[in-house]
Amino acid sequence: MGPDTRVNCVAPGFVPTHFAEFLTKNAEIKKDIEDKTLLNRLGTTKDMAAATAFLASDDASYITGETLVVAGGIPSRL
Repeated sequence: MGPDTRVNCVAPGFVPTHFAEFLTKNAEIKKDIEDKTLLNRLGTTKDMAAATAFLASDDASYITGETLVVAGGIPSRL
């Protein structure tokens, strides 16, 4: 890898997608997940895209080898 190569990762929280549908389609489970986040909501695909765009931007030019947790404040165990 050259000095201009950066490698980072986005660790998403709960986002209502097909992958998480078995959790988010149940209103009681969905509410429980929302209550566990500091922002009291599930994430969106736009939230994940924004984090990814940031990591790919010049604003993140000194960030490499990191995992950015985008989970609305749910504690992470990475």
